[in-house]
Amino acid sequence: MTVTMRLDPAAIQYGTVVRPEVCTDGSLAYVAEIPDLPGCMSHGSTVEEARQNLEDAKREYLAALGERGLPIPTPSIDPIVTTIQWTLIGTTQPRREETTIKAPTATIESLNPYGVAAPA
Repeated sequence: MTVTMRLDPAAIQYGTVVRPEVCTDGSLAYVAEIPDLPGCMSHGSTVEEARQNLEDAKREYLAALGERGLPIPTPSIDPIVTTIQWTLIGTTQPRREETTIKAPTATIESLNPYGVAAPA
């Protein structure tokens, strides 16, 4: 018996960047984007709304790639956080400490543990 499964591209997890931005009317909005998908971005009045809107944008972006027969980009496996800088306040002398965090190594196989082939 053979079971064929198709991976829904919208299920692929990509790194996201969310940043605050001041609108022309002076209000604050949050812009969310996926660097691995050029031009895939959205915004919202809260961080959570921006992320939810970005999920919708990602789904549409990947669907458009599929409709055009273009390949679905593989998520980059670079660590999202590489360095954290701490500024200690309230001590007699403020000082900065830097810590480097190493992310676990990931492979396409580890991101796809069931061996499901991506849509052709």
